[in-house]
Amino acid sequence: MWLAGILNHLLVQAPALQQELAALCGRTLRLELPVASATLVVTESGLLAESHAEAEAILQMPARFFVTRFADRQAASRQVRISGDAELAGKAGNVLAGLQWDAAEDLSLLLGDILAHRVSRVATSLVSAPKEMGERMALTVVEYMRDERKILPQKQHVAAFCDDVDALRDDIARLEKRLQRLERV
Repeated sequence: MWLAGILNHLLVQAPALQQELAALCGRTLRLELPVASATLVVTESGLLAESHAEAEAILQMPARFFVTRFADRQAASRQVRISGDAELAGKAGNVLAGLQWDAAEDLSLLLGDILAHRVSRVATSLVSAPKEMGERMALTVVEYMRDERKILPQKQHVAAFCDDVDALRDDIARLEKRLQRLERV
């Protein structure tokens, strides 16, 4: 029951997605998440309600889907397993993928606008800090391996190598054509 409530809360915050989901009125799908699963039916208003009917489509989202979603939505979408009606699952999945929680809006109801904005800004920086640190660390390792240890090639060396390979390929093609002409003579 709570899964439908959470999704409905997010759908109300996104009227365009709610209208898109309303086009699937009466269709049932099952969402299987790591912490919960539920069979849901789409109502006329584009919201979701619990259902005991057999699901027409099943969307299974493993735990790694939620971890990957923060970094790369495309990669996360490839982790969703679909069974049943693929068209229904695809449409519903696209709507659900578009949902975003406006945490500042919800917090403003409890804390007020200014405090909610500050809390959401701090939370955003806390969530993005590990990603930024990882990116900086990876860049530092690459620079060390390339510049200090000379294990990785530098860009200009790779570009020069590729140019040399292209030139060699063109030279071989010209040589083959000359040999073919000589064989005809």
